[in-house]
Amino acid sequence: MEGKNYYCCNLDDVGLYDGAEEMKKMINSLKAEGEMLGEKRGIKKGIKQGASNEKKSIAKTMLKAGESVNKIMSYTGLSKKQITSLM
Repeated sequence: MEGKNYYCCNLDDVGLYDGAEEMKKMINSLKAEGEMLGEKRGIKKGIKQGASNEKKSIAKTMLKAGESVNKIMSYTGLSKKQITSLM
């Protein structure tokens, strides 16, 4: 692409561009798309981690209140191993 010029027909960017300029635009666009994807993944992971922490917090409270492990498993969806690790 270096050294070649071509016309852009996009109504927002009408004009003559060289290859390096177009490559820079493409890289910036891909970078922004990657950042957005990373942010979405991070939010999803954070929500999942927060829900897991809340279940563990509820289980700890129930353990302190003397509730049975089976009842805690039923209410929180945690495994017996996960609950006993909180004791």
